[in-house]
Amino acid sequence: MKLRLWPRREAPPPVVEEEPPSPESEPEPVAHEAPPAVEPEPIEEPAREEPAPAKVALTIDEAKDTIREAGGDVIQVGFLASAYRRHLEEDPESAETAASRKRLRELVSTRLKDRGLLAPDGTFELREEPL
Repeated sequence: MKLRLWPRREAPPPVVEEEPPSPESEPEPVAHEAPPAVEPEPIEEPAREEPAPAKVALTIDEAKDTIREAGGDVIQVGFLASAYRRHLEEDPESAETAASRKRLRELVSTRLKDRGLLAPDGTFELREEPL
């Protein structure tokens, strides 16, 4: 027993061959004019910006805002900031709090350096949040 699961196809229409156009009907080639000479615009040198600071001290929120304004990603900074704040609430003097603060400070420093907001050999200091 054979089952047919799709409709039967009809035969394709016959192919009609077209005659190639005769060489007599081709249009005459048109002489193209050369485009007018365009002088290149003078290249302007970018304005010299102030060098990035060697030391920056910001709170977590200020650092996030600064990185965000420069077009950077602050998702990872937010995760580390949450972990640091949680450790700070539980036990401000613990080794976990100090390690969490160090990781957060290093990440923010890297993000600031990537965006040119901190000198390559500069340091970032994390200020305490205002109460």
